[in-house]
Amino acid sequence: MPNAAFVLTVAGLTDVGRTRSRNEDDFQVSAVGEFAVVCDGMGGHAGGDIASRRAVEVICDFLQDHAQVEPITVVDRDDADRTQTDPAAAQPAVCLALSIARSAVQQANRSIHELNQARGFAQGRGMGTTVAGVWRIPGTAQMVVFHAGDSRVYRLRDGELRTLTRDHSLYQIWLDNGGRGTAPQRNIIVRALGTAEDVEPEVGVHSLMPDDVVMLCSDGLNGMLPDGVIARILRDEPDPARAAAALIDAANAAGGQDNITAVVGRFTATA
Repeated sequence: MPNAAFVLTVAGLTDVGRTRSRNEDDFQVSAVGEFAVVCDGMGGHAGGDIASRRAVEVICDFLQDHAQVEPITVVDRDDADRTQTDPAAAQPAVCLALSIARSAVQQANRSIHELNQARGFAQGRGMGTTVAGVWRIPGTAQMVVFHAGDSRVYRLRDGELRTLTRDHSLYQIWLDNGGRGTAPQRNIIVRALGTAEDVEPEVGVHSLMPDDVVMLCSDGLNGMLPDGVIARILRDEPDPARAAAALIDAANAAGGQDNITAVVGRFTATA
């Protein structure tokens, strides 16, 4: 169904968790703009909550202002999921969508980096944030997925859960290199917004199918819940708002060791 019209129903929830005194997560969703963004701030007293809020605001404003992409016709898509990470091989509107998402994240990075400089923090210090986001390319059955850090995007399709992002963490690098020796801590991030003048977010395009469910989260959720539990909740609860609440409750029941954010969206094909 490459040229189907889709309607996004989306909702999100964030919670401080059971052990933290302040929530440094933030998120925003837009059913009209058909995008969602989750950020997990870092920095504690340096302002992780400020960084996540600034990133969400800048990225969403940028998408809202610049996401005037003309509908495209996909002529070579098969039924298998296809991720497009090479802009040179993409159609013009897809290239533009990838560029818009990348620019949105980079603008947010510059904004936070400037705040760090104004506060006198050295390079690599101060506040920062991860980001994970999705945005449906207008008029298409494709969505852009973008991220930096260890906040994640999942997709539930036909009851099967798949992670659409790959953590930018020292632990993931260790796994990629064979997992030999002592494992590093899971929360050491190697790519984030605000800690350096430039950042290169990871961006890609994924096909959409009717009734696809996407879930964005901070690591306070997936760090508490195995994929099987996440999949079960998303399968059992079709309403995005109730699904997000159920995910938060389950993560808190499992210990709630960090701030927890869950955003759930369902893409429904229209006639």
